[in-house]
Amino acid sequence: MNQTVVKNLAKKSERGQAIILIAFAFIGLVAMVGLVTDTGLLLIEYGKLKRSVDAAAVAAAQEFRPDPLADPDPDTGVRPLNLAAMENATRTFLQINQIDNLTDVEVHTCEEEGEGRPDLCNPDPDGNPIENRKLVEVTARSNVGFAFLRVLGINSAEVVVRSIGEAATIDLVLLMDTSGSMAYATTGDPYSSDQGDNPIACNEADDCQPLRAVKNVAMDFVDSLIYYGYDRVSVIAMTGQIDDPTDEAERDPVEVIPLSFDRNVILNSIDDLTVYQPRICPDTWSLDNVGGCLKFNSGVYDDEFCEPYFAAMALPTEPERGTANPSSCPSSNFGGMFTLAQEAYSGSGNPNLQRAESLWVTVMVASGPANSSTPSDPDLVDYPFGYCPQNTWLLFAMPDPKPRRCRDAVPGNERDPSSALVAYTNPLTGETTNISLYDAEDYGRDMADNLAASKTPNGVTIYTIGLGDEVFEPANGTPAVICEVETTAGNRPCGEAEYLLTYIAREAGDDLNPGINHGEYFFSPNDAEMRNIFEIIAQNIATKISE
Repeated sequence: MNQTVVKNLAKKSERGQAIILIAFAFIGLVAMVGLVTDTGLLLIEYGKLKRSVDAAAVAAAQEFRPDPLADPDPDTGVRPLNLAAMENATRTFLQINQIDNLTDVEVHTCEEEGEGRPDLCNPDPDGNPIENRKLVEVTARSNVGFAFLRVLGINSAEVVVRSIGEAATIDLVLLMDTSGSMAYATTGDPYSSDQGDNPIACNEADDCQPLRAVKNVAMDFVDSLIYYGYDRVSVIAMTGQIDDPTDEAERDPVEVIPLSFDRNVILNSIDDLTVYQPRICPDTWSLDNVGGCLKFNSGVYDDEFCEPYFAAMALPTEPERGTANPSSCPSSNFGGMFTLAQEAYSGSGNPNLQRAESLWVTVMVASGPANSSTPSDPDLVDYPFGYCPQNTWLLFAMPDPKPRRCRDAVPGNERDPSSALVAYTNPLTGETTNISLYDAEDYGRDMADNLAASKTPNGVTIYTIGLGDEVFEPANGTPAVICEVETTAGNRPCGEAEYLLTYIAREAGDDLNPGINHGEYFFSPNDAEMRNIFEIIAQNIATKISE
């Protein structure tokens, strides 16, 4: 073979090797480009999925409530968690964010046992429920396809993202009106003193109206909103409660139960509420007997009666009648209820039971204006039965605008018992003294301020419900504030009670804590409308849980 042929063969061999090297170099280049490009694509898809799963976990946590369509547990009466709603919320958010190629989605809560239970859940949910948290863990898997790495046989990679959402637990305090007016409609006529409206009779039969209807609605409200074991409820009654129909009740507000996780305890405490039942009036009135009593004429129930006031009015001379003091009789103590609510949130004497991270919500039902109060210890000497200015005692002799029992004609005009005193001349004795105009309505307003501002930064959310026509009866001197109520009643000037109830729900505590997340006032002409109102409040609370 000559030398020329050998050289030609060598050149062809070199060209073949170069092609192979170029091919390998091209594959390597594609692999490097693919590593950069497809890895970037993988990271982009991971970030997109992570943000979507974070939002989905929060959305799922907002559905942490009982399943209204599920059958309750036959032993406890508790409905199971609405897991289907959580899963639907999760998938909806993932679809909204256009997450494609999902291979799997899992939703786990602290209600589960075993490997699926989130690690942050309370290890002892039954023995230490105060630590229970509404946690929802969402795990999503997505298949990300590659463009360049396919040349290396790597077609795709699975991305796994986990996120935990949490909804606030609820500490709900129910303030229930149990004053005598909650029996006035037992016979169907709220302005009648029919024997059926006798608190002794209707308490024994458990058919005092409208209290019985309100209790039914309140129990349904709690059952639909509260997830037992996580949320708590306290019940506070406007007046003392009785176990025996022959007993007498104190007129001051009482904490029926502190904040409780137990469904049976909560519902039974609502179901067992009774209308204020003072003692039976004696045949002969006496100045020595303070407080209200139930008056009977020839064995037939007449009305709730203020014995010390009318005993004084029956005295022979005007100076003697001028001492008639009704302050120990009224029983609508708004401020006392708000004080007890604040104590309930603080643990009812046990600070270890306070949950600062929970949503603090108060729902109050009232059928009339405030007319009673609880004096502070320094004020007991001057106001032993509550803040009740002397110019609200002898109403028949007062000029217009006339006040009402223990509240003057202009709501909200005094902010402290030590406010500047004013001269008052007793129309029967002629004696002039300096008195404070601080009354039961002012006290209710002050205690509502303290309650609403007692939690930072968003305060305590308070909803108020005015029940029946008595709440919008006007009083002389009441400012013509428009009550924008979410009922068929429409917009109209506030009644005397509504002026206070509107303030409590919409403005209380703003001077102390401008960041308060306020509730709303609702007017309910009857118990049927109240059911709709409770549903609106439940929806509103569910929205606030996620805020």
